[in-house]
This record gives sequence, structure tokens and C-alpha cells, in this order.
Amino acid sequence: MAGRRAEIESRDRMTGDAETNRPDATGDERWRPTIAAVLSIGFAGLVLVAVGAVLWISLDAAQKNTFTLLRQSAELTLESLVGRVELQLASAEHQSAFLAKLLADGEVDPQDDARLEQVMLGSLAAAPEISGIVFVEPDYRARRVGRLRQEFIRRDDNWGQRLGVVEWIDTMRRAEGLVWLGTLWVEDMNAAHIAAAHPVRRDGRFIGTVASILSVRGLSEFLDRINRQYDIKSFILSGRDHVVAHPALAGGSRGLSAENPMPRLGEVNDANLARIWDPPIDRMPDLLAGSNVRGHVVEQGDDQVIFLYREVESFGPEPWIFGIYLLGSETGGEFERLILAAGVGLAILVVAVLLALLLGRGIAQPLRRLSDASVAVRELDIRKLTALPRSQFRETDQAASAYNAMINALRWFETYVPRALVLALMRSGESAVRSEERQVSVIFTDIVGFSQLAGEMPAPDLAAFLNEHFSLLAACIEAEDGTVDKYIGDSVMAFWGAPGVQPDHASRACRAALAMAAALESDNRTRLERGLVPVRVRIGIHSGPAVVGNIGAPGRVNYTLIGDTVNVAQRLEGLGHEVADADAAAVLLISEDTRRDLAPGFETRGLGARLLRGRRGEVEVFRLLG
Repeated sequence: MAGRRAEIESRDRMTGDAETNRPDATGDERWRPTIAAVLSIGFAGLVLVAVGAVLWISLDAAQKNTFTLLRQSAELTLESLVGRVELQLASAEHQSAFLAKLLADGEVDPQDDARLEQVMLGSLAAAPEISGIVFVEPDYRARRVGRLRQEFIRRDDNWGQRLGVVEWIDTMRRAEGLVWLGTLWVEDMNAAHIAAAHPVRRDGRFIGTVASILSVRGLSEFLDRINRQYDIKSFILSGRDHVVAHPALAGGSRGLSAENPMPRLGEVNDANLARIWDPPIDRMPDLLAGSNVRGHVVEQGDDQVIFLYREVESFGPEPWIFGIYLLGSETGGEFERLILAAGVGLAILVVAVLLALLLGRGIAQPLRRLSDASVAVRELDIRKLTALPRSQFRETDQAASAYNAMINALRWFETYVPRALVLALMRSGESAVRSEERQVSVIFTDIVGFSQLAGEMPAPDLAAFLNEHFSLLAACIEAEDGTVDKYIGDSVMAFWGAPGVQPDHASRACRAALAMAAALESDNRTRLERGLVPVRVRIGIHSGPAVVGNIGAPGRVNYTLIGDTVNVAQRLEGLGHEVADADAAAVLLISEDTRRDLAPGFETRGLGARLLRGRRGEVEVFRLLG
């Protein structure tokens, strides 16, 4: 009867909690907009404003053709510049390859000086843009012809001591075809040149190399003519620092030598070009996306310089950079209008995104709360569940109300159904509760002198006492993943090994029992301080086979255990009154079967073989020590 009263009191308390957590029942049914309406009207309006503004700006920018014209102009101009320079340099490639073939095929004997000179002069005359041709043998003997002030010159000397020649010949020994040697200094002409060299092999043996050279000054004059023709400002760099060709070099450049055949950026009379690698204020990603042209903008006083360029790796050890530049003031303000349009469009986009984020956050917040709460429901962590607040949106408000009703039902559900059992049903379905024989460990607890204690306490106090006591023990059981089967008066029955398989069920049960003893010791100290009688319990544990599963009529079943293992555990608990210590909060008795299954680390003391009530034969009993 005392157990029944405790159950009623617990149910009354849960009813009070349910009333407290019941969703708002004030009858507040004012109209709330739907999520669909908010999303449709809100986002449609934002998109209409943002896209309309951006479209207007884009049409205005497109009318001026800023991006299209500048990109097309850059691509076509640079393509034309590279193509015309390549055509200018191609004659040197052809002449070097032609003469190398004659020598390799034996049509020209390299030891026949007159014949070799005649052929080289003929090649030179056929290509007026070439400044000279040279044939260098492996022993560094160099025979060459060239143009100097409208006259042909002929030389036959040894280049073994010339700067870089040894490395050049070694490079050509390994080369398979034409090699551009980059910029070099020709002493006789006192000028920088670029050379297209071709190895010569006869019968697989390296016999020398042929090189055709072109004047860098001539290349600058050619670039100057292009600039005048197209009204552009072009240049060619070798790497990032040296200038190969520039209209300012058409008349030559002072201070150059074999050690320094090319001027640096700052040595060319072009202040704008000298600032090409200054920190850019814009790299123009939108303008040049998908193009082989690169570019950026740098500041130049009160103006801006727009550089457009592309790399070509065909003419030397370092890539050449073919480029043009324009002054911002010369573009008629088109670039500034483009930046302004982009800035305004970006500002509108940022505002639209911020508004969308705020709106989305307002919509997502109740859904997120509902999602987090649903995760707690999935884990059946009912204690952590709290009622969700009302929402401004109809759908989420209805969902919150349904959820709040559900957790109230779950709190009642948890009162009658073990949490571990529900989790097993969720994970394994009906198969988790089919009746089968399992190896389990069963624990029974009982309060010493409960009948006398119950007779001295009013019913409400007794129910509160039992609820507190059962909560204390159940927490220890659940901490070891045990299942509380039932409360019988002042007793608790729990088990391990089902519904989930737990190979260490005996160790779990004993750890839970020791935790109960420790918790009771702590609680008794508090009770003594309050002037209350300490609580003492008997605990019995037995391990063995039992039938587990749904037991009962179709309309009312319990997931429980049946079998001799349950009876032995209960008898061991009853045996506790014979061996209990007067001051101990708990006496813990286990069977030999349980002790045999324990993991190392548990301390026990044998009490000998005991005859248990209602059972034939004796059972070895041990006391579990803390």
C-alpha cells in the first residue's frame, strides 16, 4: 500500500508539472502570417529591389560599353602586338634553322670558310631585320657576318673568353631544336641584341651552333611604329625588371654593357612604366575574367594608370611581358563610372543580403529550437526538455504547441516505461522485445524497517520520502545503463543484460550497488543533520539465465524478466537481514555466479553456502565490499 501511495503521489506531482508546462492557453489566436507568405513577399520584394537596381546600373554601364570595349581592345591590341613581334622575330628563327640544316646535311662544309661566309651573307641579305649571323664551333671558333652602318662586316675569331659563351655552347649541346638565348651584348656593334640559336649535328655528333641576332634597338623602333600607328603605349619586359623594347629606346640607351645589356624600369624615360609594379588599387577581375590578358590599376599622382599585359615564354630564359597602358584621364571617365556602378551595386547587394539574413534568422530561430528539442526527444533525455515559446509564424507556432503537448505526454510515458527499453525499441523495433533467454544480472533492494517507518509518517511525507529514495537509487542504476523493472512497495528491481546485450552485466550491477551504498551514506549524513532517522537497505544481486521480453495479455504487457535468477536475487536481498551491520547504510550480497563474472578490481568476502528460502540446494554467498 505504501508503494501504491508513492506511485499516486508521483503521478500527482507529474500532473502539476504537466499543468505548468502546458502551452499557452490564454486563447491568444490572433492572426499570424504563414512562412510561405513571408518568404514569398519578403524575398520577392528584396530580389525585385536588388535585381531592379543592379539591372538599371548594368544597363547604364552596358550602354557605355566599358567592359566589353576595354576587354576586346586589350585582347586585340595585345594579340596584334605579340603577333607582329613574333613575325619580326620569326625571320631569325627561320634563318638559324635553315643554315643549321645546310651544315648538318653537309651541303655546306664548316671548314670551307668562303662557302660558309657566302651562305651566311645570303641569309643576312634575305632578312633585313636580322643584324648578324654567327657559327660557333665546339672549340669556340666563331665565324660571323653582320650589318654595321649599312655595311657588311666579317669576323673570324675565338669566343672562348667571351662572357657566357662557354655556358651557351654547353646549353646548345643539350638542345634538341631552336633556343632563344635572351638579350646579349655584341661588342662590335656596341648594342644589345637577342639571338635565336640552333644546334648543328652531323651524324649525331655536335659540330657547333648557328645563331641569328636581332637588334633590341631595332625592336624598339618597330614598337614605336606600332604605337604611332595604333595610338597606344606599348612595351616589352624581360621578367619584371628589365625592358627589352620601348619606344623611348628607339634611339638607343646609354649606360648599357655586356654585364648590363638591358635597361631597368627606372632607366627608361617613362615615369608611368616605372610604376607598373606599385601596389595596385584594382586588379580588374571582372574585366579580365576568362581572358589570357592580365591587368591592374595603380595610382600616379592625381591620375591612374591602367596596365594590360600578357606573358610569352618563347623568347628567352625569362618570360617576356607584352603590355600596354592607358591613363585614367584618357578613358573619358569610363573606368570611374564603372567603379561607381560596381560600388552602388555592391552596396545594394550587401543591404539585400543583410535583410535576407535577418529575415532568415527570424524564421530559422524557432525551427532551430524545435530541431534541438527534437534531438533531445530522440535521445529520450526528457529531463532536459523545456517548453518551446510561442512563435510569430503560424506553422512554427503550431509545431511548438504540438511539441509542448508531446513532451508532457513523454514525461508521463517515461514514468511507466524504462528509458533503455524505449531506446532499444527505437533502434531495433519490435525485435528488441521478443521473449528470449538471456544471461542477465538482477538486483533487488529493500529498505530495512520500512513498515515501522511507514506507520510513523503521514501519507504525503511517505510518498515524498519514497520518491526521493527511488530517485537516488534509479540514478545509480541508469548511470550503469541498467533498466529499472519495477518498484514493489519500498523495493526496486532492476536488471542488466537486456534489452541491449551487455557482456559485463555483472560488473555493471555491482558498480551500481556500490554507488547506491555511497549515495545512501551521503544522504544519511544529511538526514542526521536534519534530525531524521538514517535509511538502511539490503541489496541482493544474482547473475544467470532468465526469459526476457514482453510478458502479459495483448492489451497490457510488460517488458520484464521471469525465471529462477530473479527469485535468487530477491532471496539474497532477504538474506541481508542476517548479516547486516548495525551502522552500515547498505549490505550488499552477491551470488557465486555473479562473483565469477566480475571484472578484476572488486573486493568480496565469502559468507559460505546458504540455504535460500524456496530453493533446493545451497548457494555460495559473498558480501560485496566498497
